[in-house]
Amino acid sequence: MIKLNFKKALLALALSAISSSALANAWDDYKAKYLQADGAIVDTYNHNKSHSEGQSYGLMFSCFYDDKDSFDKILNWTDSNLKDKTTGLYSWAYEREGNKTGVTDKNNATDGDLMIAYALLRAGKKWGDKNYTKRGEEIAIRLLNLVATNYAGYNVLLPGVKGFYYDKYVIINNSYTIYPALDELYKTTHMKQFRDLMVDGKRLLNNLQNQNLALSPDWVKLYQNSENLPAEQWPPRFSYDAIRVPLYLYWQNRRAKELQPYKDYWSMYSHDNTPAWVDVVSKQTAPYPMSSGLKAVRDLVTGTAVFEPNIKLSEDYYNASLSMLAYMAYRESF
Repeated sequence: MIKLNFKKALLALALSAISSSALANAWDDYKAKYLQADGAIVDTYNHNKSHSEGQSYGLMFSCFYDDKDSFDKILNWTDSNLKDKTTGLYSWAYEREGNKTGVTDKNNATDGDLMIAYALLRAGKKWGDKNYTKRGEEIAIRLLNLVATNYAGYNVLLPGVKGFYYDKYVIINNSYTIYPALDELYKTTHMKQFRDLMVDGKRLLNNLQNQNLALSPDWVKLYQNSENLPAEQWPPRFSYDAIRVPLYLYWQNRRAKELQPYKDYWSMYSHDNTPAWVDVVSKQTAPYPMSSGLKAVRDLVTGTAVFEPNIKLSEDYYNASLSMLAYMAYRESF
């Protein structure tokens, strides 16, 4: 145990010694590929759409790399183009295809809003600006009012204001429960609701039903009788959405017991031959391996060092973003 801790201390020391210019490489490459001059992050895999998720990631990365100019540019574009004046949240979809230029779906995406709030709290701390902190808290409180609900004995976040609350069940995406964001909001505001969302999010992960693998599917249905089942509207896969569940669990607490099923599953495969997705009911796996961003999360959770990603080699916006998030989580876990 002493040897292990000593090695970790040395690794942490080595990481902290990396110069700021070296640290800027990944963010510079990310900006070159995905950040437009006006402050929009573009999803190169998805017809160059912009969405609140991508904007939130851009805010997180620019804050992490101490790039206030980019942070403000991204925030200004997000406010100008995505902010819904009625709800105070952000429309999730902005398209640039043919005659479709602008917001094409005014519904919010809770993960984007929550990550934006988290980025603003982090910015307030990093740059000593209480205005950022205040704005982050305001967004988070709007989320509590509009998408947080107590259902079947669980405090949950609905994926959006519209479309996920039905007569006998609600639809939940477990990757929208961003544990480090909720933890920071609880510590900043001392509002118990944020802690309750964290606790019950983990309770749901410990109560996955009608599955042969204890991994979160991308989408679940929570019924009034507390049944917690894969939502049949989507394939019951631990896949590109749910990969963020273990990422956020680790980021908030790298010793979280809810990480164990993911460690156990991934231990069955080598690094380069882990399937990109698995059906949690049938156990059928993808016929192709994980892409770079998914591998970065796998490495993070299984105890492999996660170094600054080479964004030039990333397949697309989402893989680049996952790689950056995993790197941040790893750096902040020491």
